[in-house]
Amino acid sequence: MSNRYVPRVNVISRLGAGVIGGVAGGVVLALILQILGELHLYGKLVNQDKWQNSWVVALFVCGFAGAVFGIFLGHFVSGQLIPAAGVGLVFGTVWYAALHLFILQIRGGRLLDMGDNGLMVLGAYVVFGVATAIIYSEFGPRREYRRYRRRTGDYELEYVPRFRRRGGGSTRSRSRSRRRSREYADD
Repeated sequence: MSNRYVPRVNVISRLGAGVIGGVAGGVVLALILQILGELHLYGKLVNQDKWQNSWVVALFVCGFAGAVFGIFLGHFVSGQLIPAAGVGLVFGTVWYAALHLFILQIRGGRLLDMGDNGLMVLGAYVVFGVATAIIYSEFGPRREYRRYRRRTGDYELEYVPRFRRRGGGSTRSRSRSRRRSREYADD
């Protein structure tokens, strides 16, 4: 058995999973914005009003947003759907405020203008955040838990301990830990 340190969370794998989640959520966001007629704002970022260019820029920006999500928020939702939905909801709302109300509106000269479809666009960004977080939680890096088996009657019960007890345990568990420490000392 190797005694080298392996980090719990790898930033590169979180970044990659975030980009994948961001692009997947970006497809949903761009589709909704295309239906609402709001996708042209992404094209104005690069002075192109064609819908093809708007799609490319939107997916690129959403991939960047997914990378930001993976690096800064990914460790909160590793393999957990309910926290992923909550964190994604907040992330989508913040991304709407930062991107749609400020950055995309700078080119049009109308800051903090929600427009005619403002609440529907906010909903699209919330769906983007939730989709990004759920894709990230399902396909991103997982936390590693040690699993223990305990024999109880006719079946085995598998559980993940919440904490490790320090002292006060039974004599049997103390003798096991002494044996393990001797085994590691011999290596």
